[in-house]
Amino acid sequence: MVIFFFSLESYAGDLSPRSRLNEGIQFTYNFEFDKAELTFSSLLKKNPNDLFANHFSATLSLWKYFGSNKKKYLEEFLHQSDGTIAKAEQNLSGNPKNKETLYILGAAYGYRAIAFGKAEKYLEMIWASKKSNSYLEDVLEIDQNYYDAYLGIGLIKFALSQVPSGFKWALAMIGFDGDSEKGLSYLKIAAEKGNYSKVEAEYYLSQLYAEFYFDYDKSKRYLAKLNQGFPDNLLFNYSFAVLEVKRRNLSSARNILLSLLKEKTSEFEQLMALSKFLLADVYFYENNFEKAKDYYTRFLSETKEKNYSGIANYRLAICHEFLNDRAAKYYKTAQHGNEMLDDDYYAKKKSEIYLQRNISGVEKSLIFSTNLLKQEKYDAAIDSLTILLNDNHSQNYHSQIFLLLSEAYYYQNKFDSSLVFAQDAIGEKSSSESWVVPFAYYFASVSSLKTNDREKAAHYFDKADNFSNFFYENKLKSMLKNLARSINN
Repeated sequence: MVIFFFSLESYAGDLSPRSRLNEGIQFTYNFEFDKAELTFSSLLKKNPNDLFANHFSATLSLWKYFGSNKKKYLEEFLHQSDGTIAKAEQNLSGNPKNKETLYILGAAYGYRAIAFGKAEKYLEMIWASKKSNSYLEDVLEIDQNYYDAYLGIGLIKFALSQVPSGFKWALAMIGFDGDSEKGLSYLKIAAEKGNYSKVEAEYYLSQLYAEFYFDYDKSKRYLAKLNQGFPDNLLFNYSFAVLEVKRRNLSSARNILLSLLKEKTSEFEQLMALSKFLLADVYFYENNFEKAKDYYTRFLSETKEKNYSGIANYRLAICHEFLNDRAAKYYKTAQHGNEMLDDDYYAKKKSEIYLQRNISGVEKSLIFSTNLLKQEKYDAAIDSLTILLNDNHSQNYHSQIFLLLSEAYYYQNKFDSSLVFAQDAIGEKSSSESWVVPFAYYFASVSSLKTNDREKAAHYFDKADNFSNFFYENKLKSMLKNLARSINN
């Protein structure tokens, strides 16, 4: 899909139906929903059975559901989607090999699968995914160059590749298979050659490169292009801010979020709430606990979901600890997040500890130093951690200190020093934090790889990969999958 804009008033009488459709899609991606709705409505007034106009008109409600989490938008989308599917099935009965009708059915069920996943209706999500995959496979059997069909199949293949191995048999029974590399290649085809699927394929690629491959440069290239083409798309803006936090470019993330939060919209309340949570994280990582406290509080008062409420309450408690305020009630409410998320599970378990005893001065220093790493202030972090290492009260925390030193030296490209401190963290037996050792093995492996010692890198990799049941296990497993590709190349 070529990214350019038309003036609705100037071209309304001149554009072909397909060009008008593309224009409506562009308005949708730029969050100009009134213009998009007017465009789709004019197409449907002339031809109520236009499957593409019906399908993309329905997506307006889906975007609003994603941004607000309001049930009414989900119901609107499903109702409109039902209508599109009924019309497409009627068309298909007269022409079962019509690839455009098959594509619309595949795309419609694909969107329904995403919507059901968001609504935590997982049986409906699986059924819709199966239907989507089936129709899109039929499209490619007819025409392998129908590039839009690659998006849905690619997403399904990549998603299923992340399912734990113990559940693979269940997927095989319903005819599903996962393949991360094939999934990624299909998404690239849609991004490069797709028409209707191009923008979404680029967005999904940006997310996969950031979350699973830790290739922030590739992710940034996709997101920068999307933000340039669709500057008013709040989701693309928010996603760019998330990426900047991952890249440790906190000032850039802060500026994006402050600008985003100036928007006045009732249709994207949940996205705005999440933006406040992310801004709170930025301030927290900057050790600005007063401002972080304010934005965590605002997030918790506005969010419509349990997701991240646990970690928000936990970090809010930590802010109060640094500000010498009462924190106990926030440790209690941190117990009620979504334990399926690594952050919320961590918050629950750590809060249980601090409800039994006070946080120590050493632990507060560790948090402060960790935040220095998030700011890319590696020399300051090393100085702080070295002083802490010599503190008589820090003996039980030496493994965590060594791990943070390993990380600091790694990001300074001092890989020999990083390896030494990773080994120290592995050898230290004083920590009760079971997550430290597997992460230390990871840094030992990646530091060894950077010094071209593949044998040692593989050894430490195997050690890290054998651990289970520790904080942020999902994150480390993704990091290890990415590391394995580098070791084996």
